[in-house]
Amino acid sequence: MKPKPTLLAVFAHPDDEAYGPGGTLAKYAILGADVHMITFTCGEAGSIGVSKTLPPDELCRRRREELHGAADALGLASCRIVGEPDGGLERIDEEKGARIVLGAIREIRPHVVITFHREGVSGHADHKAVYRFVRRAFALAGDDRPRRLFGWCILESRLHIYRGERKIYAADDSEVAAVIDIPRDAMDRKIDAIERHETQIEFFGQLKEWFGDYRDATSREFFERIDRRGGAAGPVVTDLFDGIDGAAFAGTDRSEPPGDRR
Repeated sequence: MKPKPTLLAVFAHPDDEAYGPGGTLAKYAILGADVHMITFTCGEAGSIGVSKTLPPDELCRRRREELHGAADALGLASCRIVGEPDGGLERIDEEKGARIVLGAIREIRPHVVITFHREGVSGHADHKAVYRFVRRAFALAGDDRPRRLFGWCILESRLHIYRGERKIYAADDSEVAAVIDIPRDAMDRKIDAIERHETQIEFFGQLKEWFGDYRDATSREFFERIDRRGGAAGPVVTDLFDGIDGAAFAGTDRSEPPGDRR
């Protein structure tokens, strides 16, 4: 019997999954994959909205609850918070961080792992540290190595919809290796997950102001391949499991050229 298609997502903070590739996580859960997530911190150093008024231990408690609610909304098979310090991941030894991810890889045995783009999308030091941990874990995994390693990214050609926001480190369109279309049911789950992060909800209001139609603006999610050199050489696939025996959900059709659909 062939193993069930399995995906592991690795992030730094609660809400990274929902504001990031939450549509992709929801889509694969709906399709029947086992989708798992580990998050390195509980987000106790958050500074958006009500977060600024809460002591770190209370904010940590609330954000843990919010993350588990978001994971339920997305349909994840499991969700675990490691418990490392928010804002302090860059001070963790890379080998230690990698061993945490490697332990999850060996326990879950995913076909596909996703994390941040190499610049962390927002440039956050915690995001970039997690990228390094995941990449190092992939190198250490040996026979347990997943078949694909992707980094979620925002494209250079789509920066204009962020209305001049400067805290975005975009990927060049030529780096894109996968474009995932997010159907309505997966988008419903993504928005539900975002709304579960009540302490961070002010950011959702900002995005809706920038985008106008949030659903349309986020109806595709973009990924670079981290596990190979040469950027996005080869076709841009529409399924993260493409080419994995017994695990693919779609064909190898090339997507529309990446960029703005609006």
